[in-house]
Amino acid sequence: MKKMVGAIGGTRKAWILLLIVAFLLGACSSGSQSGQSGQGSPSPSASSPSASLPAAGGQKVTIDYWYWVDDAQNDTIAQLIDKFNAEHPDIQVVGRLVPFNEFQQTLINAYASNDLPDASRFKDWWVGQFAENNLLEPLDGYIQNLEYKDDIDEPFWKTGKTADPNSPVYMMPHQYITFYLYYRKDLFEQAGLNPPRTFDDFLNAAIKLTDPAKGQYGFAYRGGGGGQDQWYAFMLAGGARMLDENGNVIINNAKGVEVNQWYLDLVKKHKVAPPTAASDSYAQILAGFQAGTTAMMAHHIGSYETLYQTHGDKLGVVPIPQADPNNPATMGTMTGNVLFATSDQKDAAWTFLAWLSGPEATDILSKSTNGQLPVLKSLTDKPEYRERNEGWKVALESERFAITWPPLEGVGKIAGSVWKENNDLALFGQITSQQMMDAIAQALKE
Repeated sequence: MKKMVGAIGGTRKAWILLLIVAFLLGACSSGSQSGQSGQGSPSPSASSPSASLPAAGGQKVTIDYWYWVDDAQNDTIAQLIDKFNAEHPDIQVVGRLVPFNEFQQTLINAYASNDLPDASRFKDWWVGQFAENNLLEPLDGYIQNLEYKDDIDEPFWKTGKTADPNSPVYMMPHQYITFYLYYRKDLFEQAGLNPPRTFDDFLNAAIKLTDPAKGQYGFAYRGGGGGQDQWYAFMLAGGARMLDENGNVIINNAKGVEVNQWYLDLVKKHKVAPPTAASDSYAQILAGFQAGTTAMMAHHIGSYETLYQTHGDKLGVVPIPQADPNNPATMGTMTGNVLFATSDQKDAAWTFLAWLSGPEATDILSKSTNGQLPVLKSLTDKPEYRERNEGWKVALESERFAITWPPLEGVGKIAGSVWKENNDLALFGQITSQQMMDAIAQALKE
């Protein structure tokens, strides 16, 4: 992997504003109660993935765990929770499924109402935002005794840290993704097109495969929730970077503005995306690609099984097309798990998280329709993973040039609102590409 480093953010000012909005909306999430507790060292027994910790008096310990899934039709995590509970009679994990597009705000609302869970699934984008406000429990004391800690490469551990060079690990890495491109082999063959390798290939194919009169479009542009990842993958592939080698923000330089304009023009100028592109989130781009409305879609291994069930051998996968194939880049991001500092059952919660991130549970989850690339070398080195299907091959190959969001506080704000708001304004001609990049650069600097 080229550069799997953590990325996250939100200044205290932005955090306070989010909490004020949460209060004004009266938006409070139901979930676990957790009293305040210190951030002391964990007990050694909690460091083992198989440890079971009875409460005083032999009472069962209850842990609240929140999570999301990409494929709502296959809730493998719920099945894993049941399996853990059956194997650990002294701990009862209560899972709560929250839609991904609502997840970050649901956690913020829960903090506002003193109602955070004990633990949750988490994204690398959010680590800085929550860690800077002392909401995440440092995990180093637990990790030092983790049986499989050496099965996880150092770059993956870094995704759970903040930008502080002395940062502890706040997020246990679990599964990661690299963005690639899905395409319909049959539609490309009918049009006499080869799989796109370059930006020019991609744009020419998107134009040729667009016919609004037939409701057919070349590309599934994700302008709604989560669209910043698709955008960032193409920005990186176009040669733009968030930071220079010295850590200076350069996303709003000439190259960044140029690549962003190219991306905006897929909708504005070339009109190769559906009319709903500005608001389309994952559910909409997935449905459009499944229905044949779009011929190409940028996503990751998490949707491969679902799409293969629909298209079978008509489904093609290639790396994200590049402006310069000799210097490839794409976006990578980590999904992990955290303990909240407000939990009064941290040891028991860690027992669950260590088990969930371990080889057996990770293998089960990774092979489901919600599967992503596991961080455990003992799994990814197996032929059954490396040769599993076309999606896995491309995803693992793309790992060597994948770049994550930079570990700056403002990234959480960009993912939460800044990118979406400015992308809308730019698509509808209210601001220029330069102004959009300036707004993103400003958020990174805050």
